[in-house]
Amino acid sequence: MDKIENISLSKGLYIVSTPIGNLKDITIRALITLKNCDFLICEDTRVTKKLLSFYKIKAKLISHHDHTPEEKLKKLIEKIKKGKSIALVSDAGTPLLSDPGYKLVVLALKENLSIIPIPGPSAITTSLVASGLSCEKFFFAGFLPAKENKRINFLKDLINIKSSLIFFESPRRLNNTLKNMLSVFGNRKCVVSRELTKFYETFYRGELKKISIQNFKTDIKGEITIIVDKINNEIEDK
Repeated sequence: MDKIENISLSKGLYIVSTPIGNLKDITIRALITLKNCDFLICEDTRVTKKLLSFYKIKAKLISHHDHTPEEKLKKLIEKIKKGKSIALVSDAGTPLLSDPGYKLVVLALKENLSIIPIPGPSAITTSLVASGLSCEKFFFAGFLPAKENKRINFLKDLINIKSSLIFFESPRRLNNTLKNMLSVFGNRKCVVSRELTKFYETFYRGELKKISIQNFKTDIKGEITIIVDKINNEIEDK
């Protein structure tokens, strides 16, 4: 994109979706918002700067994460009340989906401030549409607990849900998580995806018994997306 439009944004909190890998997967509206907002709130300024640099955008960056003090959040709300436009992004994808931002949105709504969503990429839908599993209904469970006993109990609560189940997972826990899924769900169909939209984008498709013995490398970078088929399609062979 040679030139990003200069406009005056109305005051409010803009929830801006950014690429999950390929930097070209961003909407024109998102670029216009990032360029013209008064402040840009991000998880990791280093990550966001790469995106901004790619599109030659200069912005005033403010860091924000799950443990940001409420006083700092209230100061951001005051900026909006005084007429400023603030854009919120995560490191990748759509903010608030297993990423920071919920508390800030709640505070903004309490003050009757505008929340303006700028839709775009999400690892949830990107992995689902390429999975070959049912897209009619899905349940997004987010990140699984790190401790195995809590993870198993978490999975047991999802056994009877009649839709595709979508999870985010860390590479270092992937192998154990897949074994836990096999023991809890039985031999359902499963898809594991990594490096979505990047050069090494890969989908591993099969039944959990097959996928769980894949022995994935634990030092690969980035998040993993796991989709488990709905209960109606469960294969009884365990």
